[in-house]
Amino acid sequence: MTAWETTHKILLTMTLNIYNCAIKINRQIFLRMFTKSYPNSIVPTLVVVIATILTVLLVLNSTTTNNINITTSFLPKQAFAISGEGVKGGIELAHGLYDLFKEYLIPDEAKTADTKGIDLVTSGQYNQSISYFDKALSIDSNDVVALTGKGNALDNLGNYTQAITYYDKALAIEPNNALALTNKGADLNILGNFTQAITYYDKALAIDPKNVNALNNKGLALDTLGNHTQAITYFDKALAIDPNHVNALNNKGFALGGLGNYTQAITYYDKALAIDPNSVTALYNKGLALDSLGSYTQAITYYDKALAIDPKNVNALNNKGNALGGLGSYTQAITYYDKALAIDPNHVNALIGKGADLNILGNFTQAITYFDKALAIDPKNALALTNKGNALGGLGSYTQAITYYDKALAIDPNDALALYDKKQALADLNNQTTMTSSLPPQY
Repeated sequence: MTAWETTHKILLTMTLNIYNCAIKINRQIFLRMFTKSYPNSIVPTLVVVIATILTVLLVLNSTTTNNINITTSFLPKQAFAISGEGVKGGIELAHGLYDLFKEYLIPDEAKTADTKGIDLVTSGQYNQSISYFDKALSIDSNDVVALTGKGNALDNLGNYTQAITYYDKALAIEPNNALALTNKGADLNILGNFTQAITYYDKALAIDPKNVNALNNKGLALDTLGNHTQAITYFDKALAIDPNHVNALNNKGFALGGLGNYTQAITYYDKALAIDPNSVTALYNKGLALDSLGSYTQAITYYDKALAIDPKNVNALNNKGNALGGLGSYTQAITYYDKALAIDPNHVNALIGKGADLNILGNFTQAITYFDKALAIDPKNALALTNKGNALGGLGSYTQAITYYDKALAIDPNDALALYDKKQALADLNNQTTMTSSLPPQY
């Protein structure tokens, strides 16, 4: 065989490869492969020209291609051989080259968009990341990475219900995707569906028993449901795997606080702060524990540290107001409740706190307006009902006050504050009746 014949066969083989590859991946991708992947190279242009010329030769002289048997050992996978008649003979080799082109020459736009989206989520650019995840999904609607990534971005934007729809789409494709299961559980937690959230954490843990986030989040759901002791067992499991998991340390401290172990809780907040001194949650929680121990001044220092990092932290503003009230600085306390309410007008605890301090300052009628606002949001808030009873009692309306204490006791029959205040109101009502009946007649 002459050098030309050998070259001719090799070039014809290339023609078959390119021709069949074009058929397989379609004309648009084929053109993109050369114009987009190598826009500044003359080589692809030459290859296309040669392929076109040789395709014509191939059609005119198909017998030349009979019995071509050239092993393409340069492929990264298995070797392929063509043999057969005309164009059909190159199909197997073309399929192999298609995989090669797809992997190395054709940019995976979906994967590129996914990577960019994840980078943007990591850097806190959530809205921008969504545009990249949407781009990936426009290429492949079953792209699980893009679906979970978009869900994560929506989570960070506070769109929890919408995020769940994307986790559900991902789970419809991959039912055992632990990330989607864990994140859906977290969203259900935030939306108040704690029992349902636990079912998703359990599914994630069945797949990966050492999923630290699922363990921590299950503990958080249990703690919110009032199962503090059981919650601690899950925080301990998470910490056994990752002793420096700041959220698990914080949450264990909070669960201990729920059991009344405030001093022990503080040790866990301190551990969290040793790892992350700027953890707003740990700073706030430590302030809350100190507040519960009656260390109001020290509590305020931790609320202030949290507010220095996050000036709009409504809970820190509210609880600084509580601590100032504990120190007897009622007017100053009200300024912090007002700051909290300027950010969140429906913050029930800030409404009650402001009302309670107005009560103490003798502004009973004004106080009632704040208790009514709180009760419009949460009609079964026993503390708001009790405090409204106190305001009515301050106005001398003891009978009406007693009806509010009774409402509070219907919710919690063991509410010590409502029981005590009702007893006082009954005594005041009795004294009022006695005094009225003993007055001399007026002429």
